[in-house]
Amino acid sequence: MATLSSFLLFLCFLLLPGVLAFTGPPEQSYPCPCDCPPQKETQLHLFLHQFPAWGNVSNPNEVAFQGWVADHWLLTGGADPNNNIVGRARGYHLLTGDTNKDWYISHIYVFEDQRFAGSTIQVLGMFDGEWSIIGGTRAFSNARGYIKYKEVPKLDVHIFTPDTSTAV
Repeated sequence: MATLSSFLLFLCFLLLPGVLAFTGPPEQSYPCPCDCPPQKETQLHLFLHQFPAWGNVSNPNEVAFQGWVADHWLLTGGADPNNNIVGRARGYHLLTGDTNKDWYISHIYVFEDQRFAGSTIQVLGMFDGEWSIIGGTRAFSNARGYIKYKEVPKLDVHIFTPDTSTAV
């Protein structure tokens, strides 16, 4: 009897990968279990303006504490920090490593322009690279997405919201 149970166990392990790999007919995709609504993408190209509280900076927009910095950075539609202000990045960044690039950021982008006035997105990530959008309000309700940070500092923002949102 031991050989029969060993054989059945062997057969189960032999067939298990085939059963797990079966995806069904190719014309059917896996249905969304929560009846997900269609998504739409909003793409923004913004510039981030950080003015540290250094001696040569007349109007700083951040306050440094021991190991972390409270931010109120400008978001604009162009490279000039005095024109086309779209919103503000409010939050903090925290030194988490040994190099000057090891900053963790947590911001809420509050939009002030006419297009998205009062809308927000929640942004998290490491200072150098790609950041996550993990939520939002108003036009960006239930938002998710990502921001590609470039050294300029230019932001390529990709926000995904339900098709029913007011984002255009």
